[in-house]
Amino acid sequence: MPDDYHRDTPAGHDHLVLHHLQRLNPLVAFAMHKQLLLFIAALTFSATARAEASLADLIFMMPKLVLMGIYNELARPWLLAGLWGAAALFWLVRAITGRDAVGELLDTFTYPRKPWINTSSYGAMALLAMATLLYVLVGYALWGAPQRYEGPRFPQHSAQPSQGPGVKHTLPYPHGKSPDNRRGEWPKSSGRLLGQPYLAAGGDTLITLGNPGDEGLWVRLCAAYANPCSPLRQVYLSPRGGYTLDRVDEGKYRVVFTQTSGKNLSGSTRAFSVTGDRRGSFNLPLNEFDTKP
Repeated sequence: MPDDYHRDTPAGHDHLVLHHLQRLNPLVAFAMHKQLLLFIAALTFSATARAEASLADLIFMMPKLVLMGIYNELARPWLLAGLWGAAALFWLVRAITGRDAVGELLDTFTYPRKPWINTSSYGAMALLAMATLLYVLVGYALWGAPQRYEGPRFPQHSAQPSQGPGVKHTLPYPHGKSPDNRRGEWPKSSGRLLGQPYLAAGGDTLITLGNPGDEGLWVRLCAAYANPCSPLRQVYLSPRGGYTLDRVDEGKYRVVFTQTSGKNLSGSTRAFSVTGDRRGSFNLPLNEFDTKP
């Protein structure tokens, strides 16, 4: 029979569908295989998979990190010097007394009285010092110089540690030359006047001083009703600079300030109280001056 007959009959139609499905099987298989590969790749390169891989790497790195941490601690100069100093002291006591006096002293702290260590104290200390030195030398060969964590660096109580603009001072530096200020000049940036009293300290209060103007300021912290002011602390504020007085003790204070450039105007804040019941802070912008210099 002709092929058209098979196409027009139900049996021929089924046969034709089956034939096309057989031709599509490789394409279907390839598509399914591709989807499977994409699924595996998504699992492999996903953030979760990377995190798990990093965690696995960290687990294997833990022994190395522990060994490096021990090396960094044992490499401290004072520790090595202390161990070798103790070893030398134990040997010196042995040479003077002719016996292991340190070991006998340590044995008195045990009950019942059994030897605290099975070897002499001077021998054990010397062995410990040599083992520590050997560990440090091996660590230096493997990991280099020990790392030291110095902690975060903070400015010296300065709210704005940046260098202030150049100021042409018309007010002479009031304290002249000193070992802390050999040239007797105003500082170039905001900060405490070195060599001057540092009083009213011991509390928990912070007083932040701000200079919003374009002239330098000589700032004094005074007792509220002291007239004239006997400065408890003295600070220089550069133009648009700031500084924070720390650890201010409880009491009543006022802040007196004078321009070091320009018209040398002066001003004073109102009296304020610092209480010791809790840690507090004050923010004082110094921008109100008397009308006369």
